[in-house]
Amino acid sequence: MIESWHVREALRSRFGSALVDIPGIWDRAAALLRNYAPYRDTFADLAARLEDILFNSVYEQLGPSMGAQMEDGTVRRIRSAEMKDAADDVMGVLFEQLKVYSVTYDSLHEYCMSAGSFAAMRVLYTRYTEFMPAPERKILARVIRDSRPRADWENWLDPEDLPPSPR
Repeated sequence: MIESWHVREALRSRFGSALVDIPGIWDRAAALLRNYAPYRDTFADLAARLEDILFNSVYEQLGPSMGAQMEDGTVRRIRSAEMKDAADDVMGVLFEQLKVYSVTYDSLHEYCMSAGSFAAMRVLYTRYTEFMPAPERKILARVIRDSRPRADWENWLDPEDLPPSPR
């Protein structure tokens, strides 16, 4: 079951502990994920609703300045454009909880291709290998490596799936 602390941990590095540890701030986001039903919701619709909830939650706490204190003590302005990536981080919480079925693979794969969701790519790569042809897995690994900082993938991306880095 998805709890508020799952959402909090997904957002900690993005928004800083001072904001994410405010009690109750992520309850609506967690409730939205808990109420996900594949027969009723698409991942794209869910992500859009989640983006709105996250923006409203952050705005209610920080006001128009949207200034969040980060771990190093600096204050960083959270931009509304960041909410799409924040929503994707939180969608990853849902994706990790989904049962590994072919129909789930198909839905995740479609969402990954249409939205460019890093969370969907990560879960497809780490949990749905039995459904993914090896050449596609290698392409996905290359896309992940070329589009994200090393820290985002180095602990779970298989070096065997990566061609040598271009020099």
